Amino acid sequence: MSSKKEKDWFDSPNIVSLVIIGILIILILASQSFAIQNHLSFGEIFRSIINHNSIYFITLIYFLALRFKIGKKYFDYLNVIMAILYLLLSFASVFTIFQSFGLASLLNLALTVLLTLYFIYSFICNTVFGKELKLSNTPLNEIKNQQYFYLVCCLLIAILIVDLIAASNFEGVVISLLEVMYQVLFARYIYLYKEYTDTKEKRFKEKEKKEKEQDREEETKEEEEFNVVEENKRKEESSISLKTTDDHEETKPKTRKKKTEKEEGLKGDEEK
Repeated sequence: MSSKKEKDWFDSPNIVSLVIIGILIILILASQSFAIQNHLSFGEIFRSIINHNSIYFITLIYFLALRFKIGKKYFDYLNVIMAILYLLLSFASVFTIFQSFGLASLLNLALTVLLTLYFIYSFICNTVFGKELKLSNTPLNEIKNQQYFYLVCCLLIAILIVDLIAASNFEGVVISLLEVMYQVLFARYIYLYKEYTDTKEKRFKEKEKKEKEQDREEETKEEEEFNVVEENKRKEESSISLKTTDDHEETKPKTRKKKTEKEEGLKGDEEK
């Protein structure tokens, strides 16, 4: 328990997910500040959120669902939905380049594609879906977990610099900072989950190895015990056979002696 309490906040998936939920709520509200300031109706604000912040809204639902039993129960299915969503975003980012070609759109495309691959690598590869699609044999696994995370962070730093240069007002700066914070924490969440699954798999393999070693030790002990029993049996049999031969040899001269005595008696009678 003490080791868990001493963990840094960024190494605790529970705290990271809570911070992500908080940032997403602030980000959605901040990006819709114009609609709120103009006293629009709830329905209009909600439609605006769905149109402009669909990815943040769905991610918020995803993390909120994980706080309840139903989300934990259908965890793999939720991850498949998130992977499909990010694949769609990757395709949308490709079309965005044709509409407005620039450094910002290229960096956003690279980030979206990388996050999609990272999410599939961490959450889908080891599931039933991933095994059916044979994702573990793809080049996805050539990049390690830590390398994925640092690549995402480097891209986010570049995106933040470009966005801050292009920002024309304070609201734009705040939204850019919140978006980068969310993306870093989301990447951290993926990183922590992959670390957890790798550690779990490693422990399972170690446990399996120990069980095999124990089975081998038990087998060798049983073989040794069996060999000892067999050797004892052989010794007993050999000692019994030696005894019988000795007894047989001892009885032979006695019988011969008796025979000679009888023969001498018969000869003495004949002479008389």
